[in-house]
Amino acid sequence: MDRIRKWIASRKSKPAAWPKNMAVLYLLCIIVPLVATDAIFFALLINSGRVDLEFSYEKAAGNMAFSFGNVLEKASNIAMNITKNDEFHDFLEKDYEGGLDFYEAYNDATNDKFLKALCSINSATYEIYTDNPTIINGGGIYSLERARGLKWYEDYVASGQETYVRFYFDRDSGPITKPSRKLLFISRMGNYPRGRYEKICRIVIDYGTFSRSMESVAGGEDGYIADESRACVFTGGYNNIYDDFTETYDIRGHVGYSRDYVYYGTPFTINIFERADSGPGVIRKNWPIFLIMLAINAVFPIFFAKLTQTVQLGKLKEQEMDIARQQAELLALHSQINPHFLFNALESIRMHSVLKGEDETAEMVEKLAVIERKNADWNDDNTTIENEMDFVDAYLSLQKYRFGDRLSYEIDVDEDCKNAMIPKLTIVTFVENACVHGIEGKSSPGWIFVRVYRKDGNLVIEIEDTGEGIPDEDVEVLRNRMENASIDELKQKGRIGVVNACLRLKIATEGNVRFTIESEKGIGTTIGVMIPKEYVNEKSITC
Repeated sequence: MDRIRKWIASRKSKPAAWPKNMAVLYLLCIIVPLVATDAIFFALLINSGRVDLEFSYEKAAGNMAFSFGNVLEKASNIAMNITKNDEFHDFLEKDYEGGLDFYEAYNDATNDKFLKALCSINSATYEIYTDNPTIINGGGIYSLERARGLKWYEDYVASGQETYVRFYFDRDSGPITKPSRKLLFISRMGNYPRGRYEKICRIVIDYGTFSRSMESVAGGEDGYIADESRACVFTGGYNNIYDDFTETYDIRGHVGYSRDYVYYGTPFTINIFERADSGPGVIRKNWPIFLIMLAINAVFPIFFAKLTQTVQLGKLKEQEMDIARQQAELLALHSQINPHFLFNALESIRMHSVLKGEDETAEMVEKLAVIERKNADWNDDNTTIENEMDFVDAYLSLQKYRFGDRLSYEIDVDEDCKNAMIPKLTIVTFVENACVHGIEGKSSPGWIFVRVYRKDGNLVIEIEDTGEGIPDEDVEVLRNRMENASIDELKQKGRIGVVNACLRLKIATEGNVRFTIESEKGIGTTIGVMIPKEYVNEKSITC
């Protein structure tokens, strides 16, 4: 007994080893994978954010480039309307004897309403400089001597280009006008066969309008357009037209995207500033969230696992309930359609027996037996087109016995459609509808045509009768019931059989079956069913 007590005491005195082992297991199997997963997640998040940022930068730069090019293209159109204008050239080439002679020619040459409208809608003005000594300065026509020595003209000559684009801070307009920013499009008016004088066309684009357009197209990104050494226009504002352009080395901010463009021989660079919250800044800014995420992952992994398991079980139960509901609906359809055909067939026998008083009903009963035998077999809701056509033929034979010469019918099924599977008693339902509502109410002979064929791989079923036809308003009601067939619809009175068939076709094709109905009063009715080819080759409808 003492030995036993000592053994128990020794076991109590030793610390349990499993908590430590469980902690190591918890650390290696849960904490480390979670931390690694979070690290990978944040790395992917940062990389994804970077890709999105680069796309946004590139899109903003592309929008700026397109808008800048569009403005310059409009300026080019204005210049072209001037440089290609023979009247302007003749006006600038003529030697004038005095001021009156010049002003008369000036008014004739500049009275171009289209050119004025073009300048107005594009917020631009034009100036022409020529070395014709007889012109009078003013009204957009100036002596070339007046331009020599000015910065814009010297830059243009130094470029050696026929066409030149330049952002210009104008200090030379005179003591009255305050210096301001301008965007210039300069083009030489050459290639004129009778030209004696040099002529230069300068388009002055309104800088304020242009800078506002740049701010609107950048999509919220902050950037600028620069020439060789100056930032010429910013997308985030700071475009005071009375301040000189900013030198690029004075700009503070890291450029996240940069691309070079050339417009009419003049190079420009479009730069987009990198956002302050991009890259690792996202982690630094949200480090409390990162720590909370780690804590939650470390403390509640078992809770999340159980929650996931509960959700999955709930989904499975929901799926089981949905399947049970569909099965119940199908059984309800089966129980509803069985008496439907039986009662109509028995009514045909009764009417024929009353009218004829003969034993010829034996053949009708035989046909009825065929129908009821197929009708009672619901081991499978699907049957082949070929079997369904046997049923249709038996039904129409029974009806022909009733109507005699008033009913003729024809069944035409393409060979490659006979093995296609469809829900039972669907085609015969439409055929029965054609008999009861088409042929029965017509005193003259009528036909029923049943056709099954393929069109573009789709399975097409047509039931046509030459019966009474259906009024237009009733056609719309029937079309709506066919397209919106449902269990609730079956609870209503009316053509239950057609709705039943349409609903089972919709269930078999996941709602992708298409119905058509055409009818003309006194001519007949045609009902079409189109089963898409993907449902002819899959699930229960296969060939």
